[in-house]
Amino acid sequence: MTESDRTRWDRKFSAGEGPAHFQPNRFLTENRALLTGGRALDAACGWGGSALYLASLGYEVDAVDASGVALARAQAEARRQGLHLNLVQADLTRWRVHAARYDLVIVFCYLNRKFVAQVAGGLRPGGLLFQMNRNERYLQVCPGFGPDYVLAPGELRQLSESAGLELLSYADGTPDDPALTQMIARRPQ
Repeated sequence: MTESDRTRWDRKFSAGEGPAHFQPNRFLTENRALLTGGRALDAACGWGGSALYLASLGYEVDAVDASGVALARAQAEARRQGLHLNLVQADLTRWRVHAARYDLVIVFCYLNRKFVAQVAGGLRPGGLLFQMNRNERYLQVCPGFGPDYVLAPGELRQLSESAGLELLSYADGTPDDPALTQMIARRPQ
């Protein structure tokens, strides 16, 4: 990510564009039964709604984003709620996930194909990866969107299996949004 990318995201978050709220991702809350605590990573956390939710469940959360504006708002909300987040401002194309550090990693609407293998290595045995990205159907709704930032059918499945993860659930499209791919995968014990 270039400095201009960081500036662009700061501008978007300052203007309230994108996920400008403190609500957790619905995919995460719908799968609450799988969330058993430990250490979590929220990659490209934005305002931190999902990170805050995980902290409220007792997770120790590392929340990483390129935008200082988003992280400052996440920090203020964490303080308001009496929660703690370990906030890291970093470019995820350069930031490295520590080996076998996390019980849970969440990656929502951030697509870096090489990052999947890093995340797999960052999971402890039995650790879970929740990932959600736009797929090719999104280009029908938003034709100006960058095609490099959408998944082909089955692509996330292939990336995860190549990284040695076991799929627990996978969907290229959901009943509510056919342009979303959602996956839950686990690092084998």
